[in-house]
Amino acid sequence: MKENSSHQDKEDIKELIKQFQHLRAGRSHRFLDEESFEKIIDYFDDIEDVTQALEAAELGAEQFPYSSSLLIKKADLMIATRRYHEALEILEHVELLDSNDINLYILKTDVYLALDQQEKAVVLLENALQHFDGEERLELLFELADVYDDYEEFDKIFDCLKLILEQDPTNEEALYKICFWTDFTGRNEDSIALHQQIIEEYPYSELAWFNLAAAFQGLKLYEKSVDAYKYAVAIDEKFDYAYRNMGDAYIRMRKYRDAVEALEKYWNSPVRKM
Repeated sequence: MKENSSHQDKEDIKELIKQFQHLRAGRSHRFLDEESFEKIIDYFDDIEDVTQALEAAELGAEQFPYSSSLLIKKADLMIATRRYHEALEILEHVELLDSNDINLYILKTDVYLALDQQEKAVVLLENALQHFDGEERLELLFELADVYDDYEEFDKIFDCLKLILEQDPTNEEALYKICFWTDFTGRNEDSIALHQQIIEEYPYSELAWFNLAAAFQGLKLYEKSVDAYKYAVAIDEKFDYAYRNMGDAYIRMRKYRDAVEALEKYWNSPVRKM
């Protein structure tokens, strides 16, 4: 059934492309609806034919001037071709039509960053956060963290990731990233408090235990660090970086035999041998 469906999809897009080519050349007056234009744009975008994708977006926007989805696709292609000011004009218009589309804010952020206007990007995203929740709010927080990274506001990156984990404590991307930024910013106490809260709710989160251990290690609380690493590897015995860090903590404690044992598990990890 899937093969038949895939074949039908290919035939449908081929027919849509043919209709679009005739329409563009003035050889047809057949009507293409809004969804068809979206499929045509996506097709050309997927095969990296930006020129034809943009032509389809422009023709679609002419026929459906109040379609925020087509205008957003057009703006996205404008950004891809570095026509930033034109893209911004389109996005300003889209905001009047539909201010609830998260892509509007993501693309405006891209434009501001391309124009070296990081402060405008920050203001835009901070205001947008007040109007979104759930997965969309998480996406905006990740976007804001990237802007702060570009702007070298490193403590605020930590704050964004903290907000993400307060909303979604098992978000793996945020858990991986906050470990790095904890070390980079020295926010070990904040990280300990955050991850202890996460562990209370999700005691089998090996990443939360690892991050807690790393924060203890950052404060030179090596015994607490080792205890937390032990929980991480008890949950996931293949967690090789936990063994590596545990070995380092044992060395700091001058427990060299334990350090060797932990580091042997790190070097003999199946993941490292792949």
